[in-house]
Amino acid sequence: MIYRLFLGLTFLLGLNNVGAQSTPNVVVSIKPIHSIVTSLMEGISRPQLLLESSDSAHTFHLKPSQLNLLSNADLVITIGDGFETGLKKTLGNIKDSSRVIVSEINDLNLYGFRYVDIDEINEDEKDEHTDHEEYEKHTGLDLHLWLDIVNMQKTAQYISEKLIIIDPNNSNVYEANLIKIHSRLNKLKSELQQQLAPVKSERFAIFSDTLQYFEKSFEIQKPVIITPYHGARLSIHRTLEARKKMKDLKIKCLLYGLENTSKKINVLSEGLPIKALRIDILGAKLNAGSDQYYNLMKGLSSQLVECLE
Repeated sequence: MIYRLFLGLTFLLGLNNVGAQSTPNVVVSIKPIHSIVTSLMEGISRPQLLLESSDSAHTFHLKPSQLNLLSNADLVITIGDGFETGLKKTLGNIKDSSRVIVSEINDLNLYGFRYVDIDEINEDEKDEHTDHEEYEKHTGLDLHLWLDIVNMQKTAQYISEKLIIIDPNNSNVYEANLIKIHSRLNKLKSELQQQLAPVKSERFAIFSDTLQYFEKSFEIQKPVIITPYHGARLSIHRTLEARKKMKDLKIKCLLYGLENTSKKINVLSEGLPIKALRIDILGAKLNAGSDQYYNLMKGLSSQLVECLE
């Protein structure tokens, strides 16, 4: 009888210890933020990544397995409804205390979309009129905010505080990891400043306005912006205007995103002394994990230098 009682108590104590040792289930929408959260949670657990390499945050529809991830999460971290538009309805059902919206963190450097020089619209081009209507839907904040290293330091600070509230038993680990992240991000910024210094005054062109945070944080010349947002039409009028501007300004570098075809870019650059390079601002093809953000930023910096030299 005493032996059975002892076994019962041991079993109950074991259950209590399992509960005490449980770690938060964290889900992060995109790779760059997931990279920082992975570093924050090092030695505790690993956050789940919601959107994989081929997934678009703008048009994505959740699979049952991903809905299950969200329903079981203690904390869901996203950029904001204006970015993960394909997830807006689902994310809206998550209670505020279980969600971090990065774009709503206080004191981040946030910028609005910059308009493109397409005011002189050819009235005969129906596509251009549609483009103006579409632009109105994309006004507001530019949410590519992870391309500013200072923003990522502030984001890491805020998320660490949220994790400590959820998981106070590991507060010392989160705090120690945060110090390491700040140090590593400071080193990254210093390295990239040195790498970009020789080309800071060189102007380039970009297909859609996605590098604003990167430009401003490293004080790089504002580029010639060909289209204001992902998916904007490249009409005949806009193509001719862009080619003229790039020729007049002697632009020698054109950057474009993964969503743009080589055929579309060739129409813009053919016959001009321009080097065109495809950039990946999400690091979609990079392995997820603690190094992803650093590899992403180093890659963007190297590509810009290569294109402008």
